[in-house]
Amino acid sequence: MKKWSADRLLSVTAIIVSLGTLFTIVFQTNLIRKQQYASVLPYLEIWPRVQPTSFKLMLMNNGIGPAFIEEVKIHYNDSIYEGDPRAFTSKVIRRQENVEFYYSTLKKGRLLPAGEIIELIGIEDDSVNTLKLYKWFGGDKVDLEVIYKSVYDEVWSARGIGTEPIKLN
Repeated sequence: MKKWSADRLLSVTAIIVSLGTLFTIVFQTNLIRKQQYASVLPYLEIWPRVQPTSFKLMLMNNGIGPAFIEEVKIHYNDSIYEGDPRAFTSKVIRRQENVEFYYSTLKKGRLLPAGEIIELIGIEDDSVNTLKLYKWFGGDKVDLEVIYKSVYDEVWSARGIGTEPIKLN
């Protein structure tokens, strides 16, 4: 049996230390990448705000990064209406309920910064129409879906009242 010389022992030790250093660098790089993704993560939520004489359907970015709006859809009666909630409310709800409302436009390309809140549809000082809109957007009748991207092109979907966003890619 051969004895290990000091040179051979030193070489094997250097290789083991190098492999350990490589593993540490790869692990740290992975942690840094995860931290960067998390530091710009948008988190969109849809909530109604209902008071006796007012209703607001709100889209909030409760994340720490901007959201780039890709698609907006309304799911109603096994149908999907593409586009802004204002258009659906004007075409469907206004015709059935004869309700007047204010709105903000939400369409592809819009940027929603972190901490931003958009009042998509709303009514003020009208208890009768408040109940009508709440019946549509506050229950299970209509689901608003917003598909959006983060700055790292991760695609997310926020659908329905108070649900967690779902990562699509």
